[in-house]
Amino acid sequence: MSRINKSPDFLAMSQQLIKDLQSDAEKQGMDFIHNNFYQEGFTDAAFEAWLPKKESDTYNILRVTNYLFNSVHVASSTQDKVVFEADAPYAAIHNEGGILNIPITERSRKFFWVMFKATGNEKWKWMALTKKDRFTIKIDKRQYMGDSETFTRDWDAHVINEIITRFKQL
Repeated sequence: MSRINKSPDFLAMSQQLIKDLQSDAEKQGMDFIHNNFYQEGFTDAAFEAWLPKKESDTYNILRVTNYLFNSVHVASSTQDKVVFEADAPYAAIHNEGGILNIPITERSRKFFWVMFKATGNEKWKWMALTKKDRFTIKIDKRQYMGDSETFTRDWDAHVINEIITRFKQL
């Protein structure tokens, strides 16, 4: 008795593969970004550690409140690309670095006095008494998201592995 083999529905398989890979890209992209926070650096072709803090504290860099960490999400996702963004208002300055010019107002001077009385730290006193009308603050680049050769290479390997695995199941 002869047996007729059914040919697989390659179109349906490819459509399912695309859906699954889009979901995988979202998950792996978020994991990559979050790992950069945990490792306190960015992995492009090689790992680039963030510059250390000027004042030694017990908490991790950029992770005091986790607001920036939790603000990272998938902005848009299509079959062709997945875009991630961070909603925190200070996300770009931390990711790219830069200089901030902060005006000194009466309200900020009152805040500095309150902080001096609460902590006893002399820096707050001198900030309240300053004759300057602006503070210029340099924010070091602490990149946590962006194009990465390592991620691209790992992603390509994942896609190839998924295709091979699905064809082996035929």
